[in-house]
Amino acid sequence: MAIFKGRVRVRYGYSRWGYTRNNGKGWHGGSDEEGLDSTTIRMPDYKGKSISGRVVTARKVDRSTGSKTWEWGWYVCVELDAGQTPDAVNYLYFCHNARNLVSVGQRVKSGDALAVMGSTGNAALASPPFAHCHFEVRATAAGAGLDPTAYTGHPNAVGTYGEALNETEESDMKFLEVTSGKCEVFTAPDVNAVDKYYNGGKLTEGVCYPVQAEVGSSGGYSWVRIFVAGVQRYAAVLADRCQLVTLSPGDAFAACVAQGGGDTAELEKQLAEANARADEADKRLADVKSYVAGV
Repeated sequence: MAIFKGRVRVRYGYSRWGYTRNNGKGWHGGSDEEGLDSTTIRMPDYKGKSISGRVVTARKVDRSTGSKTWEWGWYVCVELDAGQTPDAVNYLYFCHNARNLVSVGQRVKSGDALAVMGSTGNAALASPPFAHCHFEVRATAAGAGLDPTAYTGHPNAVGTYGEALNETEESDMKFLEVTSGKCEVFTAPDVNAVDKYYNGGKLTEGVCYPVQAEVGSSGGYSWVRIFVAGVQRYAAVLADRCQLVTLSPGDAFAACVAQGGGDTAELEKQLAEANARADEADKRLADVKSYVAGV
């Protein structure tokens, strides 16, 4: 499992000198991974082996603090569970995000969604700026970046890697559609953890909540991790109260905006790209029909 589904383009690899900033004197401690078919940053594997860890940082550091961490913009740091890999790596960093999708303390494994690719931090200063994930691996939180190729799944070289996704594979973002006012919201996948601080513990009927992950099943229903007003919470999928659905790009955009709030530029970009792909597919179909009609 790579950081992105589908193809990834690398413009600046690990340990590359002569970067576009710092007058060509900057050492690059990670690999700039640009998702071409998907903007969802995911927990990678290690040489094909599934790995797990815990989110220890999910934040943005203001430049006014004087900390160089501001350069990463919104970023996520995952501390790997001990004894999984033979290398010295203990921390994975995913930087320049448009939005983080996880919170501190959350358990994650290979394939889990961590963030949305963006250009925050000093990525906005590139000429021109481009959305990507600065991916860095370290032995210690304060240490230097190490070679990340065992986790990226491709060589440390400029190029495009992976295979393109078809539309079906990439259109798998799920939403929880609430069909009854009896649908509850929880702070954990536990029926005793009703979140009374949000709307009296109830989800709003008729609203679709973005699903981050399916976290297990019990008693004939499934638990899902969702976003409610931009905060991670949980819900039990009960046939008489809610259902999992896949929305059209436009409806998905509206649902994400309603739940996430804030800057919608990245979502608007994704919607425009989805619509462009649909328009191109319609054009190809029309061309085929025209050709067949003329034969």
